[in-house]
Amino acid sequence: MKKYFKLFLGILLLLLAFSKGFFIGMQKEISLVTTILSFLIYLYYEFLLKSKTKLRFIYLLIIFIEVLSFTTDLNVFNYISGFLLLVLAVVEFFSLHIEKRGTKTIYKVGKVIFTFLVIISVVVLIFGINSKPSNSFTTPNLKKVTLKENNLDSEEIMLQNIEIMNSFGSRVTGSEGHNEFINWLKSEITDMGLEVHTNKYSFEQWEEKISELSIDGEKIEVSSAYPYSGVTDKNGVTGELVYIKNNDYKPAKGKIAVVEIDNTKKLPLPLIMNKLDSFPLHTNVVSSDGDVVLSSTLQTPNLSKLKNLGVKAVILVWKGVSNEKIKDQYLPFTTDYAGIPALFINEAEGRKVIDYSNSKATATLTLEANTQLDAKTESFYVMLEGKNKDETIIINSHTDGVNVVEENGSIAMLSMLKYLKDEPLNKNIVFTFVTGHFRLPVFKGSSQATSTWLNDNKELWDGENGHKKAVSAITVEHLGSLEWKDDENGVYKPTGNIQSEYTYVNNSIMLEVWKEAIKDRENTRTVFLHGHNKFEFGESQPLFEENIPVIGFIPMPDYLLTNSKNREMDKFNITLMHNQVKSLLKAALILDDLPKEQLGVGDGYSYFWGNTK
Repeated sequence: MKKYFKLFLGILLLLLAFSKGFFIGMQKEISLVTTILSFLIYLYYEFLLKSKTKLRFIYLLIIFIEVLSFTTDLNVFNYISGFLLLVLAVVEFFSLHIEKRGTKTIYKVGKVIFTFLVIISVVVLIFGINSKPSNSFTTPNLKKVTLKENNLDSEEIMLQNIEIMNSFGSRVTGSEGHNEFINWLKSEITDMGLEVHTNKYSFEQWEEKISELSIDGEKIEVSSAYPYSGVTDKNGVTGELVYIKNNDYKPAKGKIAVVEIDNTKKLPLPLIMNKLDSFPLHTNVVSSDGDVVLSSTLQTPNLSKLKNLGVKAVILVWKGVSNEKIKDQYLPFTTDYAGIPALFINEAEGRKVIDYSNSKATATLTLEANTQLDAKTESFYVMLEGKNKDETIIINSHTDGVNVVEENGSIAMLSMLKYLKDEPLNKNIVFTFVTGHFRLPVFKGSSQATSTWLNDNKELWDGENGHKKAVSAITVEHLGSLEWKDDENGVYKPTGNIQSEYTYVNNSIMLEVWKEAIKDRENTRTVFLHGHNKFEFGESQPLFEENIPVIGFIPMPDYLLTNSKNREMDKFNITLMHNQVKSLLKAALILDDLPKEQLGVGDGYSYFWGNTK
């Protein structure tokens, strides 16, 4: 039994070492488990076996290191402990002496497999822990900012600007409403006496006009059209319905495919989010935030492949989400034009369609759209000059959107511009109004639409060849959002809370700056996130990827992409937006005060299993 215990012990220690690198969001829990197990193993050697092996002292050393790791949160102690665990795992596993021929052969094979797993664990340990953001730093003296209330737009003025924005209707990229909104923004800025610098673009644009579905003469309610899926004439396309099972689309050739999108099947949040901190304490990631965005992005079939298979059209049936929540959702908005029309319908209507498909009924799907081969759009920026002509702070958002919160960052930036234009600044502040967020296949560059702007305006941020250097940034998105959720009965309604204020930061200084900016707010619900496994939602991602220290403010309400007639004004609160603008201004002034050396550089992505609690 002693032999097999050492075998088991080697495997257990290997798992612990692997877990230290992979489950970076659970390191305190793993540290506690490692401490307890190391202590129990030490007791086993010392008192049960009464062994004099020196290995038992390594277990004591691990306990000491784990205590240091638990109390200091320094990555170096996780490295040391992890590699000691690997050493012990190898020693314990390879110390067996087996004479029986059959068992000996199995053991030899086991040693080869174990060696391979040790190599994998070493890679995971180094890569995972190295990517884990460290909380260890010296807090600088942050400027205490008291805003001049008379210089800040009132709630009434902000609301007037919001209503003007809404009057343009839907503002998807390159649409008439979007272009009118951009022109109004530029007019407001030039009226302040500021100069606007523009980058113009053209692209192939698609905008829904009419979407309808009927089966054997019965009208089926359409929740939304799949953007840039395809187009039909006024007569639509007609074909037999085929319910798709097990991702087998071949039976739908020459027919209309019916596909379920199950919103109850979710990607584990620790694979896409890594929580660093919260304010107030114990504010957590809400698992349903952004659920329909992820479901539509990850579960919808590749329409281009279906077109190549000869499928005529696609009906996407929502499951596990209320009819009200998915009505008019502009989803997904991240795919190329496919040339095959697709519509979303709610679960109740979907049951009818699936029943019809079982009887091989015939449907007519209509998706008329306005298209332009050479649609015009533009990004623009405004720079407020500071004493230091070589350094910049970038404040950015996107101008395209579909409702009051998506995207009102530009309205917030107008108020910030008005306030800061007469302030004595240390650094240049570049306000960047970006197009293309709702046409990412064209404008995303490396990640989001801001990456195209960065590529076209390197003189403002990259610090090379005499260019200015961006030393920090703030991304402004989705202000004034109230939380609405499906309740346990599937009723979509307000929860009484403000929407969780997800805030991406890529170094500890940015985290402390935002804490300082929000600490006096009456109502905040901040969850600090770090870019994780190549995921960072919003227009802060391109800045993050350039290692510019950034604060990415991005609440993500369930109605974020709802293209409704009332622009979701019933879910918006102007007082909340006003208070959030105050916090953003405070953060900008604190960043303006901090020297470049204290701002540091941004960390890269963290990897593997993040923290969401």
